[in-house]
Amino acid sequence: MKRILLGCVLVSSLAFSEMESNPEHVQTMRGFESAMGLIERGFLRNNLNMVKRGAKNLKEQLSSVDSFIIESDEKDFNPQAYAHNEATAIKNAADEISAKFEAGKNDEARAAFDKTLSRCLACHRIIRKW
Repeated sequence: MKRILLGCVLVSSLAFSEMESNPEHVQTMRGFESAMGLIERGFLRNNLNMVKRGAKNLKEQLSSVDSFIIESDEKDFNPQAYAHNEATAIKNAADEISAKFEAGKNDEARAAFDKTLSRCLACHRIIRKW
């Protein structure tokens, strides 16, 4: 029975995994996701420490944006510069989220979180071609 379950888990993990995924890239994206999730859990629990920790983690994770080698076919577009600009903007947004939540402006903090998430998704569309 254990062998059957182990076999099913192995087959499903191979079926749903990406063939060309770089472990460093996956780890970086998981770090971003984890930090954003921590901020969101802080909102849901009305916990300032969680929001601050999530914002701090997000800013720390953004330093690894250089781990991506970004190539572009477009001559007028520099994806590496775009990624660095977005990382800077998201770091500023993380500070804004933390400051607004600490000031008791929960709605404004949530709006800043939504803008940050929108920037993340835009980068995925433009840079990662998702």
